[in-house]
Amino acid sequence: MTPVEIIALIFIAISIIKLITIAISPKAWYGSSNPIVKLVWSRISATLFSAVIGGVILYYLLAEITVAQLFVSVIFAFLLMILTVAPDIEKVLKAVPDQIEKKKGSFLIEYWPAIIAWVGLMVWVVWEILA
Repeated sequence: MTPVEIIALIFIAISIIKLITIAISPKAWYGSSNPIVKLVWSRISATLFSAVIGGVILYYLLAEITVAQLFVSVIFAFLLMILTVAPDIEKVLKAVPDQIEKKKGSFLIEYWPAIIAWVGLMVWVVWEILA
């Protein structure tokens, strides 16, 4: 079994646990009183967790596929997320302008880790395709 397959199985196991928990008690998974939710989904820990685990997964993925293939996989995942959010899309579209208005000039500054990751990935893909 490859590292990528192991990562996939771990994610599937976590997803099954999540689905069962949500089916029984959604607040147990998403509730703000849950100490694990507080730890994992705080601003700093979510950023660090995503960066570290994302970096490890990226390392193993690049051993098997190209960055362009990875990028297209991200597009596919994005489309799946849209499918998930589609029933509440009006609420999401309403919330975005409100968030931008609240953040004013700090919007890009506040989201710098994600912006750097996306721009870096896009530059990397273009470099790979054109070089």
